[in-house]
Amino acid sequence: MKDFGNMFARRYSAVCVNDEDANNYQRKSLDKAGFGPGSTTNGDPAATSAAMAALQRAQRRKSLKANRSMKPMDILGSFFNEPNQGKRNRVPKRAFLLLAIGFLAITTAVLVKVFQPYDLIFRWKLIMSEGGEIFNLWADPPVDLYIKIYLFNITNAEAFLAGREQLKVEQVGPYVYKEIMSHKNVTFNKNNTMSSTPSHPLVWQEEMSGGRREDDEVIMLNIAMLAISHLTANHPFLVRMALKTLLASTKSEPIVRTTAKEFMFGYPSALATLGNTFLPNWISFEKVGLIDRMYDFTTDYETFYTGVPDPALSGLYATYRGEKTLPQWEGNHCSNIEYASDGTKFKSFIQPNETVKFFRKSMCRPINLVSVRRYSEITVFQHILLFIQYRVGEEKTYGSLKGYNYVFEDNAFDNGVSNEANKCFCRKGDCQPVGLIDVTDCYYGFPISLSFPHFMNGDEGLQQNITGMNPDPNKHSSVFVIQPESGLPLSLSVKVQINMHFKDLSNYHTVAQFSHLTAPMLWFEIMMPGLPDSLNSRFNFYLNILPLVNPLGFWSALLLGVGLLGYAITKATLHMSSYGRQSAKISEGNYARANLLRTLRDSDDGAANQVYSPCEVKLIVDRPGSKQQPVIVRPNGDDSVFQHVRGKSAYVLDMEPALSDAGESSDESPNYDIPLSRN
Repeated sequence: MKDFGNMFARRYSAVCVNDEDANNYQRKSLDKAGFGPGSTTNGDPAATSAAMAALQRAQRRKSLKANRSMKPMDILGSFFNEPNQGKRNRVPKRAFLLLAIGFLAITTAVLVKVFQPYDLIFRWKLIMSEGGEIFNLWADPPVDLYIKIYLFNITNAEAFLAGREQLKVEQVGPYVYKEIMSHKNVTFNKNNTMSSTPSHPLVWQEEMSGGRREDDEVIMLNIAMLAISHLTANHPFLVRMALKTLLASTKSEPIVRTTAKEFMFGYPSALATLGNTFLPNWISFEKVGLIDRMYDFTTDYETFYTGVPDPALSGLYATYRGEKTLPQWEGNHCSNIEYASDGTKFKSFIQPNETVKFFRKSMCRPINLVSVRRYSEITVFQHILLFIQYRVGEEKTYGSLKGYNYVFEDNAFDNGVSNEANKCFCRKGDCQPVGLIDVTDCYYGFPISLSFPHFMNGDEGLQQNITGMNPDPNKHSSVFVIQPESGLPLSLSVKVQINMHFKDLSNYHTVAQFSHLTAPMLWFEIMMPGLPDSLNSRFNFYLNILPLVNPLGFWSALLLGVGLLGYAITKATLHMSSYGRQSAKISEGNYARANLLRTLRDSDDGAANQVYSPCEVKLIVDRPGSKQQPVIVRPNGDDSVFQHVRGKSAYVLDMEPALSDAGESSDESPNYDIPLSRN
């Protein structure tokens, strides 16, 4: 590169001079060479020719060496800039703009790869803020959420109470209600949480109930009588005698005939009325109804995370009734509800093999959800592996969104038989059979146990003691379809059965047949069949279209930048190569041969081929200390010596390539125009 810069040591600038100045300069040059008018060799043609050749060689050497310094960066500067209409200032060329855009595009590609703009936008959208989009969807979910209720109607009440037959039931339903789920009285706290009171009113859906009516008559258990009998079964004799007298006076029976609505939402009971009168802290209601008690949220208050600083946790439980743990269970595994979902939104950015937590008041406990294939597709060996690796499920598509199937973890109701950690669900150290969970403390002290519908996956004795149980995993399994990036539930189907689990009741003759029996009362399914079209379209944009911003932005910017840089570098290389080719032509041999041919052709008539008027080729000397400005001129006289000089000087002007590129030099020196005129 250093040698390349030396090729352009100086440059020429041609300006017109008068003939008299030219003649004077030429004569002075000849006088110095000893061939002036007073010279002794003036009349000798051979000597004159030799003198002219020597003078020409001297001028040629000066011309070749008298090039102004032009560095490689100056050459690039001439490529990327051009004069602004002959003025000293320069304006960028298009190539420079393309180069700048190329660098900017590559920088943009790097920033896209490093910062992932879609992820930043999506994380920002997940944060709960007052009036924000995700907050509004969480506070009042615009989804169709239903609860289907199936009652176990007793078909042999008399024979069972007489001890002749075991309890027989038949499933009746569904009785369908729409659940209007919302979070009321939301308050944002300073610790990046928000507090609210839950609201879940139910609206009867007759068209979805398959011809069932709320006033259908059913034969069901008398919850109040059986609960009081169970609670006092081991009390002193006097207490039991007083209760027997009370039961007889109120004509209470363990099995009653009522309507479906009354059993679900409360039916008149003398025992409940007495309990509410004399024990208001225990029985705060006058009617006993399972669904009514299950949906009683009047004393509940909950706190959820807003997603600051971790957007993945937005909408998840921070506390329930002011505590991170449930008071009825011991141990963090059984009681901790922090980071659980109430079903509105689950954890975002769920990783493979990661469990998610679900909590609902009616279940009285948090429960882990895992992603698995259908049970029919899982071998025994794979069942064992599920404890180690959960994400073996395949994606399911709902509308335009894809999610994973999540189900309750295996042995969720085993009470420590298979999973030692579940022993904390044994209430007061009393472990119920596998498949049951004791939730007495959540249902006012009533002996209530939860299980899967029809005692599915439960102890065989549970099914053998009741006629009419037909567990079917395809019908009775719970499924959560969750979009893992957003935590959005695409579909829900939570199925749980409510039972009464009795100990020894032999001290009460009227209810003795229920001793050590788990009697099913109803099972319900909380379901969301799918997202409405409006939500599906909105989240399709967020989850399927917007993610293309990252790869498209990265590759588009990268290809554009590389293309523009490649084009600019190629053009610069070609431009610099053209300078190299032009400089190579100004070699000693080529220049001498060109002047020799011109000398032979114009020796007889040097003026015949003159095209331009006499001009002076001025050497622009930039080096300090430079004083002389050599010129090559054409004389005005008829002297043959000057005729030779005129031809040679004109040819020098024609052959010097530095003149043709003078306009592309750098801004370090002034520009000179080259005015030329015809003879």
